[in-house]
Amino acid sequence: MLRSIRQALGLFMLALGFGLATAHTAVMAQAWPQRPVTIVVPLAAGGTADGVARVLAEGLTERWGVRVNVENKSGGNAIIGTDAVAKAPADGYTLSMGLITSQAANPFLFDKLPYDVDKDFTGITLLATSPIFLVVHPSVPARNLQEFIAYAKANPDKLSFASTGYGSSFHLATEQLLQRAGIKMTHVPYRGMGAAVVDLLAGNIQVAMDVSTMAQVKEGKLRALGVASTKRYEKEPGIPSFAEQGFPDLEAGTWLSLHAPAGLPTDIRDRIGSDVNAVLAKPEVRTRMLTMYYVPAAGTAAELDAFLAKERAKIGEIIRIGNIRVQQ
Repeated sequence: MLRSIRQALGLFMLALGFGLATAHTAVMAQAWPQRPVTIVVPLAAGGTADGVARVLAEGLTERWGVRVNVENKSGGNAIIGTDAVAKAPADGYTLSMGLITSQAANPFLFDKLPYDVDKDFTGITLLATSPIFLVVHPSVPARNLQEFIAYAKANPDKLSFASTGYGSSFHLATEQLLQRAGIKMTHVPYRGMGAAVVDLLAGNIQVAMDVSTMAQVKEGKLRALGVASTKRYEKEPGIPSFAEQGFPDLEAGTWLSLHAPAGLPTDIRDRIGSDVNAVLAKPEVRTRMLTMYYVPAAGTAAELDAFLAKERAKIGEIIRIGNIRVQQ
């Protein structure tokens, strides 16, 4: 009898503890945020990822009633900024803009990272996706993808291409093209696409698979030869897809996601995710992001986890075939 009473009391205390913990977490989510929130972008300012972060920060500032700041921490192949978030307190006040480089490619590029993409982050939501265009300086004598490949084959390593670092979406998209077309070019990584565009316009580099140069394409300063997809991008119907130019299986895009340090309370994670999705659903936010060639994505944390698993498998294969490694 006494044993049964003790067991019942133990179960009661366990349930009470769980209830108190749940209530405490809910109170935390309701009270959060009470001070400024920072979104860390692991790239230099001036690129489209930075632009999307600032549009999101404006919307969240209005929704939360506290300042949401964007902090650029570039360098180290997006490792510096990403690692800073991994080591930040898991209280919802430090968030990270996830990139293909930081959240998918780096584990395959480096023998050792200061963070673990599976263990050190709480995924919140996919933010946006974007197509990638093959863009060249006018000095390149090519008007379409086939002419470009023929010229590159006739001039191995004469052309150089820009990216925002090893394993970035722009690097991996170009690497896919090199592998499928059997061509060679010299890779020139930059800390941000802003600096790369300056060199591209000057002709110091000749090629970029990118999304941030379409304004210069419209001005005639650069030439777009195709979009790496199975169909034309609706915003640029005059630019042919890779599929219609003979590469139906060469599809590459870029994406952005939102993360927090591991251990973020579930209620705060869901609060952030819900509010981010609400901001992304606003017509004016969608319009501003489309001007940067990004389409709002949104979704749940579970959906982001599933998406990242597929992307890591795909990207790991590209890196393996290309034998791409970064010396540490």
